[in-house]
Amino acid sequence: MAITTTAGESTAVQDPATSFSTLLREATREEHSDAENKGFITRLMGGELLEEDYWRLLSQYLPVYVALEEAISAAAEHDALAAAFHDPRFARAAAIREDFARRFGEHDGIDAPLPVTQRYAVRIREASVPQLLAHHYLRYLGDLSGGQAIGALVARHYGVPREQLTMWDFSDIDAPKRVKDAYRAQLDEIVDPRVREDYLDEAKLGYQLAGEMFRALDA
Repeated sequence: MAITTTAGESTAVQDPATSFSTLLREATREEHSDAENKGFITRLMGGELLEEDYWRLLSQYLPVYVALEEAISAAAEHDALAAAFHDPRFARAAAIREDFARRFGEHDGIDAPLPVTQRYAVRIREASVPQLLAHHYLRYLGDLSGGQAIGALVARHYGVPREQLTMWDFSDIDAPKRVKDAYRAQLDEIVDPRVREDYLDEAKLGYQLAGEMFRALDA
């Protein structure tokens, strides 16, 4: 479902002629790199930590995904832009719970959310639709891209079996590349500079919150 928003006043950075998916990638490059290069996530992916550290990370991801999935489902019921991006196949909360259940038993092993995780989840729940979609983009397109490497590295370094890595399993999406391409094409339908600005600002904040969460886990 293609959504074209109403164009308002444009600025150089919000030129509607510029592909929004390209603008989004370029405008958040620094924040993205900064979040990915925090000590905890770098050392975890490098095999320098312990299996339990992976589960500590997943514990913090859970409330973020619960907030995101509840918020996008609710928004999609009354907002056409939210509905255009909502895809139940992206949902990860149930998979995270399933992984914990298979590893530790039902209701065991999940840590309480850290203060930064609580702030992250509250921010998602209180977000406007453009802000919510920024978090949707960061989490789900990230999972379909670099997230696949996370699953492979956790299996390699820490011996976590495949059946406990359903968080990273998108086998119900037949062609992830086509899905990602369609998602970016949908992004390019957003031309309203106000929507773009809100989205971009929130995407930067989303990367910052993720980085803070990694720093807290490092501590």
